[in-house]
This record gives sequence, structure tokens and C-alpha cells, in this order.
Amino acid sequence: MPKWRKNQKILHLFPKLNFAVKVNHLTVRVITLGVLVAILITKYVSEQFVKLSTQQSLDVSTVTSPLPAIQVAAKSSSKQSKSLTPAVPTATSPLPVIQVAAKSSSKQSKSLTPDVPVPDWAIAKSLSIPSRQSEKQNSEIVYNLKKPPKFKDSQELQAIVNDVVDLAADENLPKEALSVTLVNAKTGEVAGYQQDIPRYPASVVKMFWMVVLYAQIERGFWQNEKDFAPYLAKMIQESDNEAASFIVDQVTATRSESELNSEKFQLWKKKRQQLNRFFQQANYKNINIIQKTFPIDYLNLQEPEGSESQLLNQPVGNWNKNKITTKHAARLLYEICYTQHAVSLQASRKMCGWLKRDLNPKVWQPAESYDFNPVRTFFGESLADTRVRLYSKAGATSASRSEAAMVVTEDKKATYILAIFAPDSAYADHVEIFPKMSALVYKRMTSRTSKS
Repeated sequence: MPKWRKNQKILHLFPKLNFAVKVNHLTVRVITLGVLVAILITKYVSEQFVKLSTQQSLDVSTVTSPLPAIQVAAKSSSKQSKSLTPAVPTATSPLPVIQVAAKSSSKQSKSLTPDVPVPDWAIAKSLSIPSRQSEKQNSEIVYNLKKPPKFKDSQELQAIVNDVVDLAADENLPKEALSVTLVNAKTGEVAGYQQDIPRYPASVVKMFWMVVLYAQIERGFWQNEKDFAPYLAKMIQESDNEAASFIVDQVTATRSESELNSEKFQLWKKKRQQLNRFFQQANYKNINIIQKTFPIDYLNLQEPEGSESQLLNQPVGNWNKNKITTKHAARLLYEICYTQHAVSLQASRKMCGWLKRDLNPKVWQPAESYDFNPVRTFFGESLADTRVRLYSKAGATSASRSEAAMVVTEDKKATYILAIFAPDSAYADHVEIFPKMSALVYKRMTSRTSKS
């Protein structure tokens, strides 16, 4: 082939080669641009990751758990020194934790120590701490029934009461330490022995604290009534001092403190005294129910100490500061379970439900059935075979025995209320005297109604 032909063919290829070169240049530029963009994105992501990691590291160094936790020390197996406030362990402690939802991080968090110490059994069950409505923090109320019932004296009932007193004397028990009130709920008849003398009521006082709590619940003081149910069950049905202490603290917005200076103690005392004012303004004269019942194990208090001890010197310097009459106890039980006007109909029914006792011997006879048995050695023991309904609150210490009860017979012909206080060690030691007194009253009240 001639040389010029070859050159002509080569010249025809130049446009194609030129186009290919242009395409290759464009591809290179696009790839290069993509690589640069990828590098920039990677750099940005890396910087953000470093910042986030640093922030998380700071957060972890200041907060040891995702939610703030209220931690209360469980009861130690070894004996500890007495303290009015349970120890609060560190965040690494294996002790039970009660967790509360965190508030907004924009606000400074408040102390995680609970306002009121919590019993160990409540911690073990992870029970909620009742929350008071903020607008009710400093509110106070009084009992709704301002006037006492219009009871009328009865000679027939007085004869029964006199026989109860004679029974005590026959058992060589001191009559001067005894008070009795008997009410026929259906007729409004009443009789008594030294029934207007304020006496130490032992755990009968817990019935009064329950009424104050329900009055607050009815008036919207608390966010959730159900939070109190476990504490009410233990306080009323088991006569548990720890549950009672917790409820007193909640209702009065106080807590058992170390000894307070004069000014702080007066403020503290005024808050606690609202328990008295609640009833005093409703004609419960000379009532005093501001002293807790002891011992209180979760506070390491076997007896009154600190602010609780200061109460005893204002004005009575002895252990048994609480004072109630048997007439007070009988009236309150009448208003709760018979008229059902205490606080409200709904509240009365709930409170009376807590006071109901199971008289089935299989329930109360076993020795391990209760730490505190509300039937054995009290009124219900002698009523177990009668098929009555019994609503009661009893209490006993080494130096006293007390009970207030409403008895409704199976045929409902007899409904009566019996309250007996005996703050003397002779009655505390005589485990058969209250069942005997109860049996006597039951026999006389039922025979009385059968004749009418």
C-alpha cells in the first residue's frame, strides 16, 4: 500500500482518539472529585464521633446509672450504732435501690435522699414512696364530725360494765388502772367505768392515725392512694410499728430527728401536733396521739430518742405520752364502722375493712400466724365459735393491754362496741382477762336482745 494511504488512514483515526482522551479526562475528574468529597465526609464524621465520645465520657464520670436512685441501707446483720437516719450507700453498693424518674436535665437535681426513711421490708418489695401534692405541702385539715354522737346512759349496760370490773377484781387485777366503755350501737345506749380518764392506748392509737390519713387522701393531699395500702395493711392488721412510724411521718411531714435546738423543735413539734388538732377541734377533748409506738427497728430506735424524746418532756416526762379515753375509742369506731360517717362513706368502708378480723381458728391459732396476734389473748379469742363479725384494733406492751372492737352477731340483732384500756403490767401479763371480759359482755348483750 502506498505510504500516503497509510497516512490518510491514521489521520482518520485522530477524531476518535481525541474523543476518547476527552472522556478519560472527564472520568478522572469525576473520580477525583468523589474521592475528595469522601475524604471530607469521613473527616467530618470522625470529628463528630470524637466530640460525642468525649461528652459521653464526661456524662459517665458524673452519673453512675441511667436514672437517679434513692438508696436506703437494708438492715445489717451485725449490730450497728443507733442512728435516726438510715445510712445512704454509694452508687456501687449492692443494696436495694428505689428508682425515681429523672426530671429535666436543665434543672439542677435535688437530693436523692428520701424525705422520710423507708422500712427495710418496703425496700425489699420495691414499694413506691407516696407523693404529696405540691399545693398541699403545708395544708392541714380537721375531722369532719365536729359533734360527738348523742349517746344516752343505760342502767342495763351499766350493770354489764360493773360485772366486767368485778371480774377484774376477782382476778386480783387493779381496778384503778382500768377503763371501760360499752355502747349499744343500735339504740345509742352507753355505759362506762372511768371512761373519761385519758390513758395510754398502746397500738389502738393506730386507728386514729389511719383516720387522719384517709381524711388527707379524701381532700386530695396525695397523688396515689394505693401507695399507702401496704403500710395500712401492716399498721392495722399486723400492728406494725415501722409502718405506723412511716405513716405518721408522711401525714405530719416530719421525721424522727436527732435532738433539735429550741427553735427547730418548736416548728417540728407544731407539725406533729396536727394529729391532735385534727381530733381536738371535733370535740375529742384531752386527746394526745403525737408519740410514735416503739420499738422502730428501721430507725434503730428501741425507745424514744432525739426529737421523739424531746416530745416526752413537753409536757409529760414519761414513755406513755399518748393519751386517749375509752370513750374516744368507742366513739371513733362507732363513726367508722356503724354510722360510716368518719371522713366519708367510702373512706369509712375502707377503714372498717382494714379493721375486720378473721376469727377462723385455722387463721389465728397457729403460733406463727402473726408477729402480733390481734385475736389471741384479746376479745376475739372467746368469740371464735360465735360466728360474729369482729372489727377491732388491739395493742399490748409489757405494761399495758388495750382494745376497741365492734361486734355484730350473726343474726344482726346485736351490734355493740366495747373499749377497754388497762395500762398496767398485771393486765399485760394476764393473757386470759380480755377474752373473759369479752365472753361476759357477749353473753349478756345477746341474751338482752333475745328478750326484747
